Amino acid sequence: MGIGGQSGRWTLRTRQVLEFLEFWAGRNRTAASDLSGLLREYARKFPQMGSRDRKEWSMGVYQALRAQRIWTSSDRAADYAPWAQALTAGLLAMHGEDHPWVVYLLEQYPSKMDLQSVLQENSSKGFPHSDFISPRLVDDIQSQDPAEGTYGIEKWLQEQGLPGMAWLRIRRGYETVLEERIHQQGWAAPLKFTLKHPSALQAWAMPLGLALNELEGYKEGWFEMQDFSCQRLVECMPANAAGRWLDACAGSGGKTLLLHEAYPDLQWFVTDSRASILQECSRRFQRAGWRNYSRALTDWLNSEPAELGSFPSQFDGVLLDAPCSGSGSWRNHPHLQLLGPPMNPLEFAEKQGRMLACLWSRVRSGGYLLYATCSVYSCENEEVVKAFLASKEDSHLRLDRYLNASPQGGDTLYAALIQKK
Repeated sequence: MGIGGQSGRWTLRTRQVLEFLEFWAGRNRTAASDLSGLLREYARKFPQMGSRDRKEWSMGVYQALRAQRIWTSSDRAADYAPWAQALTAGLLAMHGEDHPWVVYLLEQYPSKMDLQSVLQENSSKGFPHSDFISPRLVDDIQSQDPAEGTYGIEKWLQEQGLPGMAWLRIRRGYETVLEERIHQQGWAAPLKFTLKHPSALQAWAMPLGLALNELEGYKEGWFEMQDFSCQRLVECMPANAAGRWLDACAGSGGKTLLLHEAYPDLQWFVTDSRASILQECSRRFQRAGWRNYSRALTDWLNSEPAELGSFPSQFDGVLLDAPCSGSGSWRNHPHLQLLGPPMNPLEFAEKQGRMLACLWSRVRSGGYLLYATCSVYSCENEEVVKAFLASKEDSHLRLDRYLNASPQGGDTLYAALIQKK
């Protein structure tokens, strides 16, 4: 069937995408940061959509958001056009001008601008505070994987405008049965990566748009949805990790579960400043069949955190997955940058320094503090760590690095392991 014969399909798909984007724009100024949840909610309006249709629809949404993220933060913001133009530009960057959906959009929404060139030219200008991006982002990926060859900041920035991959962390013992379930769905076999760690945990990459949360085994805890860069955090743990560990900003508990899987003998204590998030954390741990942990509601930005009940006064290790700009995760979550006014990474850096100082007293002599952010800004990462080390004579930096999974379709994480003398 030619392009003309498919026009009805692309008319419908375009309408579905644009309707959702208007719906999202009306909700995102409140609490609508869960884009995937909103997509599932809105999809109920279109029960006739099959799996291929939903994949096209959701990809169109994400590509429009990626284009808008670049546009609205660049010096071309004044030229920003409605959602239809963002959709066209995003799909152009992904598919090129010969794809039938792109052909349809260019006919229906002609532009005086060369949309593809505008996005390419603004890939760096359109990334907020691009002058803060750490040069280590390039150096670290080449030192960790020389096979990548020449890899520059411009390459990383261009990757931010394209879809990545959906990442799964597979629980040990469920690899074979899960692969069978994926095959039964008619999906392509996952790309598999074994972490460089004695646990040999596996990270699987799947195309975006699949209903992975509906796959048999998800509710049973056979696998977790977790980006490759986050899973690689295990590579930064001390070789002799033991004893009692605190996850100070546990969120929904993804990194705690990762480290529990890699180090099953560690005793974990988790805190967060949000009661609803801690409840979600407990539900996630229960799904994974893990109950032997302790939790408490506290805010480590407070100079005098809340009483932690039966928690020990000091720990063998502390994980601080610090609140940050999230700039390393905007590729697969482009809407996060569009939820409110432009953030200032220096404000995050100030808070991160305060949290490090507060938690340092909770680390026993000889113990470790593992600091992590999903930011690519040096002011939130190595500069925070450098200032902290200068202020604490009893601190020693064991390692710090960027875990850049962008070439594989993932996010970017920074991690630093600090030991207390």
